[in-house]
Amino acid sequence: MSKQADVSLRPRKGVQNEFADLIVLVNSIPALVAYIDCNMILQFCNQPFKAWFNKTGELAGQRFTLIVGREIFDQVQRHMGKVLVGETAYCQISVTGHSSLQYLELTLSPHFDERREVKGFIFHGSDITEKNRTERALKDYFENASICLHWVNADGIIVWANQAELNLLGYTEEEYIGRHISEFHANKNAIEDIMWRLTNKQRIENYDAELVCKDDSIRHVSINSSALWEGEKFVHTRCFTIDITEQKLAAKVIKEREERFRQMANLVPVVIWTTDDKGHCNFLSAKWQQLTGKPVEEGLATLWFKLIHPDDRENVITSWTSCFDTRKPFEGKFRLLSASGNYIIAYTNAIPIYDTQKELTGYIGIFQDISAEEQIKYSLEKIVLDRTEDLRKRNAALRQAEIILKQKNEELEKINNQLSSFAHIASHDLQEPLRKIQVNFDRLFHIEGDHFSDKSREIYRRITDSTSHMKSLIQDLLAFAQSNDYEGKLEKVDLNIILKDTINALEAKIIEKNARIEVGKLPALKIIPFQFHQLFLNLLSNALKFARSDEYPFIRVQSELLEGCNLPNRLAEANKACHHISVSDNGIGFSPEQSEKIFEMFYRLHDRTKFEGTGLGLAICKKIVENHEGMIAAEAVQNGGAIFHIYLPAEKN
Repeated sequence: MSKQADVSLRPRKGVQNEFADLIVLVNSIPALVAYIDCNMILQFCNQPFKAWFNKTGELAGQRFTLIVGREIFDQVQRHMGKVLVGETAYCQISVTGHSSLQYLELTLSPHFDERREVKGFIFHGSDITEKNRTERALKDYFENASICLHWVNADGIIVWANQAELNLLGYTEEEYIGRHISEFHANKNAIEDIMWRLTNKQRIENYDAELVCKDDSIRHVSINSSALWEGEKFVHTRCFTIDITEQKLAAKVIKEREERFRQMANLVPVVIWTTDDKGHCNFLSAKWQQLTGKPVEEGLATLWFKLIHPDDRENVITSWTSCFDTRKPFEGKFRLLSASGNYIIAYTNAIPIYDTQKELTGYIGIFQDISAEEQIKYSLEKIVLDRTEDLRKRNAALRQAEIILKQKNEELEKINNQLSSFAHIASHDLQEPLRKIQVNFDRLFHIEGDHFSDKSREIYRRITDSTSHMKSLIQDLLAFAQSNDYEGKLEKVDLNIILKDTINALEAKIIEKNARIEVGKLPALKIIPFQFHQLFLNLLSNALKFARSDEYPFIRVQSELLEGCNLPNRLAEANKACHHISVSDNGIGFSPEQSEKIFEMFYRLHDRTKFEGTGLGLAICKKIVENHEGMIAAEAVQNGGAIFHIYLPAEKN
């Protein structure tokens, strides 16, 4: 010991000499030791005291306040009242260091004189900075651990729980800590068993229990716990709680599924069988006993192979072994000894089953008695053979019929061509005598008209109307006949040009009716030009003809491209793009139930005395649109106008 250390530990006058023998001992211990009198004057201190407070030289006789600093002195002074009345004070103080807090655990012991009066106190301190840091780290670890933790004292009271446990059960600290642990166990016997084991110094490992959550739901947990003992004193338990609710529920679901599988397997009319991962049969449904007359137990493992006919057994076993080794589906047909003692034709198949890790868990398959099916198959094969020859003969006859049909179709096509030529010639030849009749009647009226009676004039008017109607009818019949002639005449034409020509042809009628026509942008299509001229001419003429008497005609023609539409005569290309052309007017319209009839030949909506016409105009329109693989439809309201919809495939562009 240095001389300076000796001096610093030498007691002042008035301090009893018996302390001198203890100086060496006190200086050698790691704790901080000092003696302070009631005037707060330091009488002596050991070397660790000086080192902790970073002091050198002689400290005896200096004021305690100056040595330890105001921060520590204020903390010590709070306990001096207890010391001055003769009691020992225990406390923990902290002091701000260069980089962090430092902690001292203090014992302040009073020192008495001969009259039992306090004359000073002994300052005994231990540096617990590292201990506190370790405890705080451990506390932080346990407080924030993902696993659930709680301590329970000997009386069953919860003294601490971390946040993970509180989160699991949904309680706050106030609702959980300080309560008896049995309040949170669904099975009271379980907690009694756990506490009994722990108080008898047993460990609890993987103990299944059920905890009650705040919302009254149940969490299944696995508890691992041991008790902290101080000598023979039970301090508290150390319980680790693992939430296994999902595993429990999954196990329950699996068990329920297995039970449902067994129930269903016993209901189906075939034998259900499964194997383990070694290929041994571990399940046979109840149908097995009904089919073979043998108990299920006799069919397990590989024993069901024994019921296979000896001539088939080796092949089946070889096939099964090969499929199992290569993890391939298994299939077989063989003779099996049945409950009647006779062999039946049995069919079996099975597929491998894997778990989530792609590991084989076994096979699942069926047995089925297919004796009846095999008999039916044999009978059907015989019927097929018998019918094949009959079918060959019928096919030969059908081919002959097809040749005859082709010849008939060719003859029919020639007849149709002849009929078309006939209609064309007849229409032209009929117009000439009709024209002469009309001319001669006009001349007769011009010469003798002044001498006609009223009745004669009425007869003349009727004859004139009839000849005009017949002329229109012949022209429409000619147009209808021409509408069938379209093959090889398609041209790419701008519909705007055709529509413009049509409007020019109707100019006189448009002016007469004071009509207004609004035209949108129309597409260019591959069409027969004269037919589309006829199409627009008929639709616009009708709109002008069936105008309302109280309103000038207004006609709108517009077009749009639809991405998908269904044309009845193009079902193989349903939902293809098509052009939608509409012709609408504000005329007298027609009733909705007539929207399809108006396209029939010679169908008239109105009496000919009120509106002239032959009833062929819209039939011609329909034929023209269908010639171009499209469709036409109409909709209208009585006295509310009409609109005609024309749909043409876009690929005709």
